[in-house]
Amino acid sequence: MIKCIAVDDEPMALEVIRNHISRVDFLLLEETFTDPYKAISYVNEHEVDLVFLDISMPGINGMQLSTCFTRQLYLIFTTAHSEYALASYELKAVDYLLKPFDFPRFLAAANKVKERMSETVKSAAEFFFVNTGNQRQRIFYKEITHIKGDGNYVTYYTAKGKILVRASMSETAVQLPASMFVQIHRSTIVALQWIEKIEDQHVYIEKERLPVSATYRDKFMEVVNSLQK
Repeated sequence: MIKCIAVDDEPMALEVIRNHISRVDFLLLEETFTDPYKAISYVNEHEVDLVFLDISMPGINGMQLSTCFTRQLYLIFTTAHSEYALASYELKAVDYLLKPFDFPRFLAAANKVKERMSETVKSAAEFFFVNTGNQRQRIFYKEITHIKGDGNYVTYYTAKGKILVRASMSETAVQLPASMFVQIHRSTIVALQWIEKIEDQHVYIEKERLPVSATYRDKFMEVVNSLQK
């Protein structure tokens, strides 16, 4: 559960956020504040993961307020002024919601926070353990070249060999860091760092030619394009 607060000098704006949060099962609204200074005290004394923060407020604006928090937080700025967008990303905000925003746009922003938190937790470890018969075997993320699924089993292809594990592809996919792996087929996940080339709707890894299905093609290319300099 992601613990969050909302800060806005307009009560109606807070009500919109409250209603949106009530529809998202992984968000928990702890408090709302019309007084930004009270929000500073609350955040510095309580466990908070995410702050929905208005920018234009009397006394102190949201960007100034964000620098007053003494702990690492995920920020989503909310404002009616588009000119603050660039500055908000310089403060490493997760997203920037331009008022008035609807629920789908709000949910997209919330999902970004969820994904980043998941990646932070996963990236804290360089390896994980899987059950292989009567043993638990350690696998390093960086050694995985790709993963193939077949029914209730997946095979991890690594730099050291193959490891067969009883698990579904859907279970496996959610356990991998999104910054390192991408699914290209209902039965195939590849490690981005091991891709040698992409040609004719196929990915080449360690002499293997792996097809990219139409279902996953757009998402895969979006990830690949984001890595281009």
